[in-house]
Amino acid sequence: MNNFCKCKDWFELKDNNRSIVKWDPAYGWVLNWIELTEDDGYTQVHRYGMPIKFCPMCGCQVKHP
Repeated sequence: MNNFCKCKDWFELKDNNRSIVKWDPAYGWVLNWIELTEDDGYTQVHRYGMPIKFCPMCGCQVKHP
């Protein structure tokens, strides 16, 4: 995974939770998460993502690879 910021908190997040922030060619850096719900006895997986333009830890503008 490339680095979009040089702050200490970003490196800690990257080392401990690699799947939270991903690069998408169409949207740029995307903050990802999933939600599991139960519907009629089945587990449903809902994937969400939100493009980010600023580092969520320090507020600096993110760098594109």
